[in-house]
Amino acid sequence: MSGYASYTENYLLDNVKKYTVPIIKATPENFKEYGHFVHNYFSEKVIIKQWPRVGWRKIADGTGYGGGTVEGNFSYTLDGNYMKAMNEAIGKSYVTGILKKKYILTREANYHPDGGQIFYPFKSGPFILLLALPGDDIKINNFVGFYFDGSVGVQILPGIWHQPVFPINGEALFVTKQSAVHACVVVDTIKEFNSWLEIPLETVKNNS
Repeated sequence: MSGYASYTENYLLDNVKKYTVPIIKATPENFKEYGHFVHNYFSEKVIIKQWPRVGWRKIADGTGYGGGTVEGNFSYTLDGNYMKAMNEAIGKSYVTGILKKKYILTREANYHPDGGQIFYPFKSGPFILLLALPGDDIKINNFVGFYFDGSVGVQILPGIWHQPVFPINGEALFVTKQSAVHACVVVDTIKEFNSWLEIPLETVKNNS
């Protein structure tokens, strides 16, 4: 989930740096540390992680998985220069970034320790997934952008840092499934690194 950070024009001042995210054309091989491709939404099950233990006594076998899953449409729109998303699975809408000429600027990401998340295109062209591998000591240069042509969906693994999808054409409709617990751990790259994550769209066109 996004929506924890502000996207007001005050943050576009020159004293906020920009880190240009490298764009990678996704393949099953280079994506496997982050998740896997999904070719059939209906048969794909959400990966659920067992509830973590808090002391030395273990969680009983077969328990800690009972939260279930939620699913629904995940729509994306461009409102002026603001990239907006609506996740009906959890009933939340939020700004995910700002479109500036040939770039998308975003300042946040999160991960779900309790489960994976499926993004499957319903009405979509090419899109970018902004991701980083697990670890709370995240660095801004850990982020990469995976380019997809819109022909397959994905399931990202539990613990993977992510933002919602960035559709290249500004608008798209996906369906999503995720853990109903929906725990979120969040990073704000302006507060922590004084820097935007800058996603170049021209690079995408050249690599596609």
